[in-house]
Amino acid sequence: MELINKIRISHSAITDFNNCPRLHYFKSIYRNPKTGNRVQVVNPYLSLGLAVHETIDELIDIAPSKRANKRLDKRFEQIWQNYSGKIGGFTSKKQEGLFKKRGQVMIKKVEGSAILSKKSLKKDTELPKMELSPSMDLIGNFDWVELMKDGSLHVIDFKTGKNKENGSSLQLPIYQVLAEKNHNRRVKKLSYWYLEKDNKLTTKQVISTNKCLDIINEKAKEIKQSIESKNFGCSSKYRKCFYCKSYESILSGKAEYLGTKDDRDLYYLANGKDLLDKIYEENFLNEKEKEILYMKMNNVSVVEVRETLKVSRVEIKNIVENIKTKLKENLEQKELKIFIEELLRKENKFDA
Repeated sequence: MELINKIRISHSAITDFNNCPRLHYFKSIYRNPKTGNRVQVVNPYLSLGLAVHETIDELIDIAPSKRANKRLDKRFEQIWQNYSGKIGGFTSKKQEGLFKKRGQVMIKKVEGSAILSKKSLKKDTELPKMELSPSMDLIGNFDWVELMKDGSLHVIDFKTGKNKENGSSLQLPIYQVLAEKNHNRRVKKLSYWYLEKDNKLTTKQVISTNKCLDIINEKAKEIKQSIESKNFGCSSKYRKCFYCKSYESILSGKAEYLGTKDDRDLYYLANGKDLLDKIYEENFLNEKEKEILYMKMNNVSVVEVRETLKVSRVEIKNIVENIKTKLKENLEQKELKIFIEELLRKENKFDA
């Protein structure tokens, strides 16, 4: 188990560690032994967030007076191409289309919004950071920092997910500490903008910087102890929880290597539910085959299938064989394995 020399503490690192220490190990510490790079399992939610944030970033260096008339749709379309298909973690065109539409709605909300007409700080070329100790750095990445009339700062974080940030989240406290350290100005206001659900900012209470640092240091020490003791176990009795199981798929060879971007090796892993949606969406199965597959996946008995579709047992058997053949011909090997796992998970035997 290869460990890093200087520990980087961030909101995402703390969140990963709280969710599952093994997830934190995979995302922050583990390196691919073949390339020396970090690894990333791509997924639609991550890709949506990256595409929206990259689009908005274009506005930061534009004068406030010119932002109001700036159209972002073409910019978003160009950026989206970098996340289209498997590279964005999308299993099907339908799934990708739904996520893309969500992004387009978010971008429309930002266009012409009130915050664009206000002065803001330009984005740093390097991630803002401060030293917590000789062995630990605190880092972060501001989405938007408004420069208020009295010279103080208003830190805004754009949210592209459906869930609201937990009340105990350290994201804005971390940004408060980093903003004051790196810009030598007082942070007077902290806000989230939940772009999917809200048309206005959700402002959070600003607490003292020293109190923020106490909370951050406490969590940082916990992570450091885990690293020093090499204790990154998953608490799940199956040794793979919801959070870390996709990264375990890299080690087991189930995930598909896509290439390297920004010094990270990217991997794709089809989700069982999304894979089924893809099968139902595409046209390599006819309508009757799709109906029978759907019934099978929902544990409908052969008798019920016969009565519902008015087909004989022999016909069902032949159709099932056709489905098996078509799945083998149209799914990639790794997708086929995931489909079989989905069957086993549902305790189906996929026979007539």
